[in-house]
Amino acid sequence: MKPLNREQLSWVDETLSSLSLEQRVAQLLQPKIDRPSDVDFLLKTMEKIPFGGLFVWGAPREAHLERIGRLQAASRIPIVVAADLENGPGYIVHDTARFPDTLAVGAADSEELAYTMGKAAALDGRASGIHWTFAPVVDVNVNPDNPIANTRCLGDNPERIGKLAAAIIRGMQDHGLAACAKHFPGDGLDDLDQHISTSVNPLSLEEWKTVSGRAFNSAFAAGAWSTMVGHIAFPAWDPEKDGRGALRPATVSRRIVTDLLRKEMKFGGLAVTDDMNMGGVAGYINLRDRTVGCIKAGCDMYLFPPMPYAYDTLVAAVRSGELSEERVTDAARRVLEFKARLNLHTGQVVGRTPSAAEAAEFEDAAQHIAERALVCARDTNKLLPLRLPPGARVLTVTLTNDGLELAEIDKELAARGYQVTHIVADNYGCVDRFIREVDAIFINFMFKANWAVGSVRSIGPHNRMYMNGFYMEHPRVVFTSFGSPYHLRQFGSLPNLLNTHSSSPGSQRAAVAAWFGEIPIAGKSPVGNLERTF
Repeated sequence: MKPLNREQLSWVDETLSSLSLEQRVAQLLQPKIDRPSDVDFLLKTMEKIPFGGLFVWGAPREAHLERIGRLQAASRIPIVVAADLENGPGYIVHDTARFPDTLAVGAADSEELAYTMGKAAALDGRASGIHWTFAPVVDVNVNPDNPIANTRCLGDNPERIGKLAAAIIRGMQDHGLAACAKHFPGDGLDDLDQHISTSVNPLSLEEWKTVSGRAFNSAFAAGAWSTMVGHIAFPAWDPEKDGRGALRPATVSRRIVTDLLRKEMKFGGLAVTDDMNMGGVAGYINLRDRTVGCIKAGCDMYLFPPMPYAYDTLVAAVRSGELSEERVTDAARRVLEFKARLNLHTGQVVGRTPSAAEAAEFEDAAQHIAERALVCARDTNKLLPLRLPPGARVLTVTLTNDGLELAEIDKELAARGYQVTHIVADNYGCVDRFIREVDAIFINFMFKANWAVGSVRSIGPHNRMYMNGFYMEHPRVVFTSFGSPYHLRQFGSLPNLLNTHSSSPGSQRAAVAAWFGEIPIAGKSPVGNLERTF
């Protein structure tokens, strides 16, 4: 990372020296806005606890500016505001460019487009009062059953991940948005979900250096200003188990955060925890001990602390000598340096709105990624491109684990003059009645990493629709995944499968165009193991 300039360093030194112990503790805390009413609670909280960070979910730009603005106006020290801008700005700043999921960026394999996605996140994020994104995800998705990395990562090749992650980071930080490589020391290796239990990176130290370690080193070499520490055990580095035989998650492991991340890898940026209410750490250690433990381990910011409990607990731990004042001061300094690097100390808490030309550039880049990300995983019946008569009757079927619809598909089909019937599959007979009534059937999977499900596999009653082999009874059945690319591992008899790696509107438009041969299917699969080998 580029060193801070004299003005920035001076502000850090002066501000730090002006803070009491209690105020230094407060700088380490990063609560969230879940709903508009949370702003009033946080304003009241700020009277006693001048917290240093904030996290926001999706909302229109004006709502972000109003909510964040009220809190910034009440804070003596600028608050650093974060959001999950993993896929560009559109999912968090509504009515901005909706880029495809990160895995589609891996499939498109374009550093130029990856950079533009980072730039879009930066300009639209800063214009909405957001300074920091918890992205890119640099986990290496080696395990097809991993429920975290899946479409959120760049693939399973550390070299490709490192190259594209570096481009995303440059696009963000060149335009004033702090990037955050996650989830250290690396997810994607097991089939566990950090939301539910501690996941494990089972690699040996030598293997880790060439897989997870390589991806993170590339992100750090690109100058990432921060990293997120996950609820991930890494027994090759921290093998200690508790009385239950449970491995220690990285968020409370001094060996992993201080010894590996800081000393061995020489990472000098800010380290933030993942959500400290997740089962991956909450099931390992009680609230009081994980509150103290994450800061003691070497993390600088505590994500989603219960207020005022976390503050009171940390202050008490310092006063008792359990947590050193030196560790708190070190973390507070790093938080202030982070803010100075973002130039928040100058009052620049909100950036300019992107121009019309920039907005058009971002929309164009999002569509290009979607089109370049298409991968034909199988087409044994040589069905694509599809040829249908004008005005043909078509059936679209959505199979999903999160209740989302793929509305853009039906719009695109209707725009081409086709008569569209749409159903959400919920039983094995849902397609049967249409077999002899339609000219083509489009089966659309939308299964992604989902903490409430804990799996990326197609699960639920709609799975029964495959029991009667309906796709053997109709000549034109097209299968497309708008989420996990691994469905051939579960449904090995499918005659064809198109992987889009995302459910974004652009990905839906690209899929329809590809079905009819209007654009080529030329992406490179960012992951292997698409089919089972027995």
